[in-house]
Amino acid sequence: MPVARDLDDRRRCDLESVVSGWAALPTIGTLIVGHTDCAAHGAVWLGERMAQYRIRHAETEGRQSARREFERTHEPLDAAREPATSGATNSNAASNDQAPAHHVVVGWLDKALIRSGAIKEIVEPVKHVLNVALSLVETPPLRDIRMQLMREFPYAEAVIDDVLTDLIGRTTIRLRPLLLVGDPGGGKSRFVRRLGEVLGLTVWRTDASRADGSVFSGTERRWHSAEPCHPLLAIARAKAANPLVLLDEIEKAATRTDYGRLWDCLLAFLEPETAARYPDPALQIPLDLSYVSYMATANALDPLPAPIRDRFRIVRFPKPTVADLAALLPYLLAGLATERGLAPEWIGPLDRAEYRMVAATWKGGSVRRLRRILDAVVRSRDRLASRH
Repeated sequence: MPVARDLDDRRRCDLESVVSGWAALPTIGTLIVGHTDCAAHGAVWLGERMAQYRIRHAETEGRQSARREFERTHEPLDAAREPATSGATNSNAASNDQAPAHHVVVGWLDKALIRSGAIKEIVEPVKHVLNVALSLVETPPLRDIRMQLMREFPYAEAVIDDVLTDLIGRTTIRLRPLLLVGDPGGGKSRFVRRLGEVLGLTVWRTDASRADGSVFSGTERRWHSAEPCHPLLAIARAKAANPLVLLDEIEKAATRTDYGRLWDCLLAFLEPETAARYPDPALQIPLDLSYVSYMATANALDPLPAPIRDRFRIVRFPKPTVADLAALLPYLLAGLATERGLAPEWIGPLDRAEYRMVAATWKGGSVRRLRRILDAVVRSRDRLASRH
């Protein structure tokens, strides 16, 4: 850019952000509506966000290059390749510097300890994700994701755009902690599940009303029921380092502190700094859980303590109306078919009379209630079919 020759480095950076953001703006402009008041501001915002990831990538490349040069000119240290301690190690950061792009080492555990059988039952569910570089699920085309979610949740456009904004400029998926608040039956939990599915993430669901802190955060090795923390179990199920953890009805978590409150233990997972070095009580090693995404649902905010509210972005999840009925029906009917072990085409669309009946019965609001109405319609079809 010739115009940049007479500018200082700071001005050149600003100019580069504007130009890059302006070039990318047409492809994702719909996702930043509400964040800026004009296209120019949107270009600046987007360019700066894109630059952050380029800088981070350059820093990672620099560290890896320096380490490769060091290893080329020095004898490799065994400790850097194979941790020899019987408990926690600090090798995660060094290992991640050597990991391939879009991979991360979640935790190192001495292989001799695993082979000894001393903690065999504890390690068994997660041993395949320790001492290896796990892949990170990459960000798919956001326009396609938005279109799919809009077809299923036409009434939640603002929520969809808010969530997907987190992924603008990211090569791999990581969402900031998000709390969806809305009336019961509005489809909050289903939205989180479908979001994870269309993004290609494994969704680990925790029913907050039945969970306590000592279970979610992991159980001490000295107990016979010891097990690793749930985010690591989610990683083990996903075989990837960035699953999505759903905390359903978080406001209903137990308030007694006998075994630790779920609200209190979550704080360590929601902060990137502590999540990157989480000391698992069962494995007794530090884990890098900083790539795990957390989303929670709640019917009300009143019971939640201030520290939890501070760490979540709180977004109001709207209720569907009767105007959304036509868009909701295909996906709800497909869900009923799946529950019955049938292919979606085995439950056809509503005929005109059925549609009028459903529209007259359901006036909007609870998707759960709409689903019960559709289930009754399908059962009525089955009864009529059996008579003929």
